[in-house]
Amino acid sequence: MTTVEEDDRPQPTRKDFETLIYKQLNSQHTQIRDAFKEMVALITDSASAREALSALKIPLKKDSPLTQLKTLSVLGACVKNCGHEFHVELATKKWMDRLLKIVRTTRDDRVRDKILQLLVDWAHTFQLQPLLQEFNIAIHRLKAKGIELPPPTERRDRRPKRPRPHGDSKEGSGRDGHGHGHGHGHGPGTHSRRDRGTHQQQPQNLTAIEILITNIQADMSNLELGLQRPEMLQPGIADECRRHLAKIQVILSTDLPDQATYEFINMSDQLHELLGLYDALFTDSAPEEVKLEKEAVEMKKIEQEIEKEKELTRAKEAELDKLKEQLESVSQELGAARAEAARLAATRPQTEKEKQLKLRLGDTVSKAAGVKDMAGDVRRIMNEQLEIVKAGNQEFTQKLPEYLLAYPDMVEKARLGETKAFQTLRKLYTVEVSTRKKLYNKLQELRGNIRVYCRVRPMSKTELANGHEQCVSFPLEGEIVCKEGGKLRTFEFDIVFQPDSQQEEVFEDTKPLINCVVDGYKVCIFAYGQTGSGKTFTMQGPDGNPGINRRALLRLFELIEERTDTEKSEVSVSLLEIYNETIKDLLNDNRDKSIKYEIKTHPQDGQYVTNLTSFAVTRVEQIDQYMERAQKNRSVGCTNMNEHSSRSHMLLYIVVKTTNLQSNVTTIGKLSLVDLAGSERLGKSGATGERAKEAKCINSSLSALGDVISSLSSNQSHIPYRNSKLTHLLQDSLGGNSKCLMFVNVSPASYNASESNNSMQFASRARGVVLGPAKRNVEK
Repeated sequence: MTTVEEDDRPQPTRKDFETLIYKQLNSQHTQIRDAFKEMVALITDSASAREALSALKIPLKKDSPLTQLKTLSVLGACVKNCGHEFHVELATKKWMDRLLKIVRTTRDDRVRDKILQLLVDWAHTFQLQPLLQEFNIAIHRLKAKGIELPPPTERRDRRPKRPRPHGDSKEGSGRDGHGHGHGHGHGPGTHSRRDRGTHQQQPQNLTAIEILITNIQADMSNLELGLQRPEMLQPGIADECRRHLAKIQVILSTDLPDQATYEFINMSDQLHELLGLYDALFTDSAPEEVKLEKEAVEMKKIEQEIEKEKELTRAKEAELDKLKEQLESVSQELGAARAEAARLAATRPQTEKEKQLKLRLGDTVSKAAGVKDMAGDVRRIMNEQLEIVKAGNQEFTQKLPEYLLAYPDMVEKARLGETKAFQTLRKLYTVEVSTRKKLYNKLQELRGNIRVYCRVRPMSKTELANGHEQCVSFPLEGEIVCKEGGKLRTFEFDIVFQPDSQQEEVFEDTKPLINCVVDGYKVCIFAYGQTGSGKTFTMQGPDGNPGINRRALLRLFELIEERTDTEKSEVSVSLLEIYNETIKDLLNDNRDKSIKYEIKTHPQDGQYVTNLTSFAVTRVEQIDQYMERAQKNRSVGCTNMNEHSSRSHMLLYIVVKTTNLQSNVTTIGKLSLVDLAGSERLGKSGATGERAKEAKCINSSLSALGDVISSLSSNQSHIPYRNSKLTHLLQDSLGGNSKCLMFVNVSPASYNASESNNSMQFASRARGVVLGPAKRNVEK
């Protein structure tokens, strides 16, 4: 039965649900659980379910995969704990399209797998409910595109059966236990959704999960306190946190509620960060000086052992010499005794004295034999010891040059301090500098400055084969250093794209400007640089890897398609080139010379060209056809600097007229995409005849563009826009109510260092031009 308090409670708004979702994505376990319970309690009907889903849609659009995973977990938990009204509001084509779009566009496999698993589980759970057939339709759409789907999750019913209220019977009584009848709008055994939410039980193992989470949070707090105050660091706390991290990895592979899953993911990220900082501060590898000292001590020990072996060898040799002397003396005595015995035996018969002498002689011979054997043993032992000493000495001699060669490197590493702690500090410093630059760039954008992006092309095979070196380097984000003749010049731009940057990365930072066109702003994007520096590749690009033009048009029609419910848009396209200071219509195949193309100024639309062909388009493929026709009509030629050198400036105009279906307000946005011809030196390009005339006209118009930029940057009263057709056409983009982005394309080869420096110096001046905040162009 609905109480008076519940009827008087105000309807929850989208802001209420956004606050609760924010708490679940950024709070600790207890706050997450309380916020989720409050959110489920607020979802009582279709209106509140729509508000909750509208709030959940916001974090799903973010680029962070972790935020998307947590949001999907909240969505899955709501499906399990909310009633039928929430399921009906979710099972719509718009929500299914939104989830399938994330599956197609996400780069994170975890987000993709999570969405596929949720869709499969929902289709399996609600397959017999007619109002929820959009889940099954979404599954059929995925199968039709050949996407492999996971099997449904095997889940136990963790909610115990709700006890039957008092007074309920199979037949249905007319009154409940308190005497209330059917007049109040409820049957005897029914409850409101708020009552059902209070009777749901938590999973059986939620107590164990709460204990584990509490222990992990306590150890994380102790480790964080120890990092802030090392004297309070508890022994073994880091090892305990590593064990917690291993437990989390095991737990995440099991079947858990979605709410607990993203809670453990959040704690895993915090543990990784804390343990990484702990390793950098306390468990860094031993300094190189200590290693060097240990090796020096080991070398001294080896030298001492060698000296001991040498002394032992000398002692053995001295003892051997003594034994040799004794042997020689005994041999001499033996020889004398034998001679005397022979003489006595020959002269007279043996006496008693002679017999004793003979016995003594026998003893002396026996002793001499024993001494000889002992000398042999000593010699053998000495030879073995000598071989051991020689082997150790040879090994030390072989390693000594390696130690001597490694010694300067060890000292240098120790001097430079290449340790993990130093690298961590340097990384933090780099992040701080990058943050400050982004804030400064945002300030410049609010002031209305010309945004300048620098892009450096890769070295060509010909340049490498000719032995040219790279003359540019990138010390910090947004900075580029160019070396010319031994001198280094540093330039700073809003963004610097290095040679390995891709077309997708370049356009990603250009995309916000395209959104402004549909909102009724004038936007101009142009590329500047010497010939062969990659301007046409950046603006147009090949068919398989399109540049700014193609990607900007795709984004433009994508925005128009998204706003079809509230806005009606009409798009028209025009293409022209400025060749030798003459305007040519690239979409007019007749090339009638009697048609005059003059530059006029409209008080609201700005600069335009009379008699210029304009075609209405409804899709990007039509523009591709016109671009292909224009490319065939454009003037190109071959020079020493570029095989397909653009010999004219090409301008692509896209006009978007948008009418708001609710307010009937019409805005006119204009997108100007400019591919400038490259500046060149006749001595390098080898241009002669007609090519030389083209080069002079190109350099003259680019010089006029430089004069305009210089006058704007110095706030002069007169700006020479009419000095060339190019600057006259760009007048409303460079000095009017417009948003302007300039690409300066740079060659990294050392033989182009002078031209690269000039291009970047020009771009630096352009970066200082303040256009002022742009205004929407509303049709009057």
